[in-house]
Amino acid sequence: MTRVLTGVLLLVLAGMKATGQMNPAQTAEPSPSVAAGSGEQEMLRHIARLEAEARSAEAAGFDQRSMAVIYANLGGLYEELDMQVKAEGAMKRSIAFLKNGSPKELAFEIGQLATLHLQMGNTRQAEREEMRALQIREAVGDPVGIAEAEKELAGLFTAERNFKKALDYAEGAYAVLTDRPEVKPEDRIAIQYTLGFALTGVRSCDRGMALLKDAVALTRKDPGPDSLHLGYAEYLLGFGYWQCGDTDRASEWLQRGTTDMKADFGWDRAIYIDAMRQYAHFLRKTGHQDAAESAQAVVNQAEAVVDARTLTDRAAGFRSSEPR
Repeated sequence: MTRVLTGVLLLVLAGMKATGQMNPAQTAEPSPSVAAGSGEQEMLRHIARLEAEARSAEAAGFDQRSMAVIYANLGGLYEELDMQVKAEGAMKRSIAFLKNGSPKELAFEIGQLATLHLQMGNTRQAEREEMRALQIREAVGDPVGIAEAEKELAGLFTAERNFKKALDYAEGAYAVLTDRPEVKPEDRIAIQYTLGFALTGVRSCDRGMALLKDAVALTRKDPGPDSLHLGYAEYLLGFGYWQCGDTDRASEWLQRGTTDMKADFGWDRAIYIDAMRQYAHFLRKTGHQDAAESAQAVVNQAEAVVDARTLTDRAAGFRSSEPR
């Protein structure tokens, strides 16, 4: 797979990613929380506490829903620290504990695992998992849940540059998510990103660019606690201009977006590095070799850190007993 824009899917799901919190499941006795933006050492300490809690909970025979939440929390923290093998194992255990529980919670966690597998380059598996999550939501009959699953599938196919398939799912999700009062504002904006980007991918540029511009304007009104979402909206607008052949405006917005979304740690950095990878490609294509090398250096440095962490991850996997 050519990982052109994994960040589209990452951002679509970012509103559901919460370190130390499974959504929508909640434990009767929740684990100690870890604040968003916590440093790496604090997150490692929290992981150690959760690993100990998982062992104690299994020994004490905790109910399966509580176990699912513990492992979902662990999976999210492992992923935040680029411990992908550990994250995969924890998410799979959470799913195993949820198999006889709430379908909505099961579909949610399967979607989390799909996101991880896309990051790991396992596109086929990610697609199978997203399709399974959609089927579960369809069986429940929740229109918003179905639309959320369609949005996630659209993001996945966008990341694969399968824009026609992405467009089919994005149109269905857009029709539902833009008109429902219970849908969160960030989810409305996210489907605009996804649909707008898919439209520019099939060169339906007038409508696609209008949606991307509107998403930037909406995000500028409420960018959240940091500049990541605004930077990513600007970046997607630049990428849309690139796909539609306007390299001058693409250059302006890609530079602005990657500057505003710069991040040094965790989930935010994963999105930023995906953006920098594509920005470096754009710079090479447009003849700016020195700038391209600078952008690529950021990517290379980040990948070296991930590779080193992955080796440690494989050598020190978390162990626990199998779900009953």
